[in-house]
Amino acid sequence: MTQLYKLTGQMAELAALADTDDEALIQAIQDTMDGIQGEFEIKAENIVMLRRNIEGDIDAIDKEVDRLNELKRVKKNGVIKITDYLRRNMEAADIKSIKRPLFTITLAMAPEKVIVDNEDGLPDELTVVATSINPDKKAIAAKLKEIRDHNAAVRARMAAGEDAEAELLEEPAWAHLERGESSIRIK
Repeated sequence: MTQLYKLTGQMAELAALADTDDEALIQAIQDTMDGIQGEFEIKAENIVMLRRNIEGDIDAIDKEVDRLNELKRVKKNGVIKITDYLRRNMEAADIKSIKRPLFTITLAMAPEKVIVDNEDGLPDELTVVATSINPDKKAIAAKLKEIRDHNAAVRARMAAGEDAEAELLEEPAWAHLERGESSIRIK
């Protein structure tokens, strides 16, 4: 069976040949294109089936990742619990350090931390003002489309012979529109 990209190339070549007045040739090209399209559809169906198999693998991997993350969470909680158990008992026994041949265990005092009880009551010199400026991408897109549509209309008038070049808006340097890759939808 032919590769999909080769079928695509064959379809393009036949479409280029179809620009003729010879009815018999046009019919032969159309019949050939119908055959290639049938092969193309079978290839596309096989690709979708392969895609579904891979998606099934991805689902199984996701479930395994979830299982392993849960196991990791349980193990971490176990480490936290036994460490807390050791800490509480060292505190209760007033033991600050245990030296062993492989390691030394030290009970360290936690650093002091600030708990703010009333933010509004803080003096101004003890606060930090944070400002965040983020681009409004919807507004930017609307503005860029407005400029593009305006310029397209002006260019169409210019192509019809009208002197409207002065009405063209400058293309902004601060942003541009870009279309992402097309996607395949399978229902």
